[in-house]
Amino acid sequence: MRVRLLFAFILLGTTTVLADDNPILFTVGDMAVTRSEFEQSYLKNNTISGIDRKTVADYLELYVVYKLKVKAALDSHIDTTASFKKEYLQCVSTPLASPVAQETVALPVSSSSESYAEYERMKRNVETEGLVCPAQIFIRVPQKAHSGEQRQAELQIESIYRELLGGADFGSLARQYSEDETSASKKGVMGWYTRGQLLKEIEDEAFRLMPGEMSRPFLSTIGYHIIMMVDRKQLEPYDQIKEDVAVESAQRRIQRQISNQSVSGAMRKSTPVSQTIGFSYPKEESQKVFYEGLLLYEQSKHSVEKQAAEDEQALAYYFKKNKKKYRRKGFKPKSYTEVREQVVADLQLEMEKHWIADLRQKYPVNINKKVLKTVNNHH
Repeated sequence: MRVRLLFAFILLGTTTVLADDNPILFTVGDMAVTRSEFEQSYLKNNTISGIDRKTVADYLELYVVYKLKVKAALDSHIDTTASFKKEYLQCVSTPLASPVAQETVALPVSSSSESYAEYERMKRNVETEGLVCPAQIFIRVPQKAHSGEQRQAELQIESIYRELLGGADFGSLARQYSEDETSASKKGVMGWYTRGQLLKEIEDEAFRLMPGEMSRPFLSTIGYHIIMMVDRKQLEPYDQIKEDVAVESAQRRIQRQISNQSVSGAMRKSTPVSQTIGFSYPKEESQKVFYEGLLLYEQSKHSVEKQAAEDEQALAYYFKKNKKKYRRKGFKPKSYTEVREQVVADLQLEMEKHWIADLRQKYPVNINKKVLKTVNNHH
């Protein structure tokens, strides 16, 4: 459980090879975040996994909050505590290619009220077009690819398309060629999506296809795709899918963009303990991501969510102040204990808002708008 929860916090970061042209996108206090670091996280968690497709501006807000928490953890000197050092030495000596690293991230169970709110959000997004379950074959085109590299990717996707037209099995070719590792392992199947969750180019193709139909190869901002429509449906009633909704709601709670997938490869390999030098904040990207993940894991032990769930006096006060919101037809709770899960979830959200506001006051956030305009657009 310890390692799997830690991996959840690592997912917002990702390894990055710094380019010569890699300007600072924003600062949190004296902490600088480069464009490439943000782009790698955005593309990994927001286009392939696609739990809740965000614009660059929306995802930037989430990433700023993530970095605010990292900055707070660093300034609280969590990395100097005995528990952090013990966890760090233990985790850094464990290869991420081990079976535990490939388990699905264990997520906290969300409250029923939070889950139902998530369901209502999903229902609004579905509207009249329903949900689609596409499969894809994806060939990546690097952002700074020269014309020869792009042409090579184009020839490869065209060759795959000719095989498909000739009767080749889509799932088999997805396993063999697709560079979206998550869907490739599932014969290209990406899962269920509503409008607004996928890249626009993928979305436009997916929603025009009927089950069994296949698109021609097309280019998006990240590479070439071929889409096969597996199935379409309308959103089921809440009672039929409430467990799945609870998982999605929990995923959104952990940085809103944590994907339910394997994290093997987050570091190319673990660093032997004999090679670690102290516990200073690392500069190497792969180690920094791992370090930040562990910081937030340690920080979560004393998080506002934990405090809210355990502070009975605060729960009673919050319920008294907001009693009307918990009334239902024929039901007027007299104590917060009758609707404890809902009150805990609401108090957690309230405390989180105040904490983030305090962090913004303590650590000014400065965004370079010129650099922001070049995110995912600097070939």
